[in-house]
Amino acid sequence: MNKRQTYRGAFLSAAVLASLTFSGAVVAAEPVGPDLTDKLRGLLVREMVEIESAMQATYSAIIQGKHDEVAQKGQAIHDSFILEQSLTEQDEQDLMAAVPQEFLQMDAQFHQLAASLAEAGKQEDTQAQTETFNRMTESCVACHSRYVTDRFEGLQDQSIPMSWGQDADAINEQ
Repeated sequence: MNKRQTYRGAFLSAAVLASLTFSGAVVAAEPVGPDLTDKLRGLLVREMVEIESAMQATYSAIIQGKHDEVAQKGQAIHDSFILEQSLTEQDEQDLMAAVPQEFLQMDAQFHQLAASLAEAGKQEDTQAQTETFNRMTESCVACHSRYVTDRFEGLQDQSIPMSWGQDADAINEQ
């Protein structure tokens, strides 16, 4: 191999490494669970269990064309801010100290998607229901792969697109 080929090979390797680094994939952050108080952890787990149950029922309702049920479940998911509804001022301070701002933004975006799902159910728009449900699922995976890898080890080494869990309008503006 001559000197020119060696430089070209090194340059190509560096370019591939850079493209992988800046591909828009997100690596896991530190898990937030260990930094939460017992009360906050319990509230968050309870909210996630309720959301998972509602998501499963929503999937069945979408594929069966039960628009009213999609609307009801979407609204229930939107309104499931157990954390927000049950926090004292001290709990709120503890939460802000334990989780990064992006975690809270992802949570707010997820609940906004749930409101959109409810609206799609009211409009009997199956395509919008499916697209919104898919984005909600992406949001769950994105959050779990960034902030709950201590509980969901199978998501730990995944390359999740940066857009998952983010506001599509905000991403398009960047």
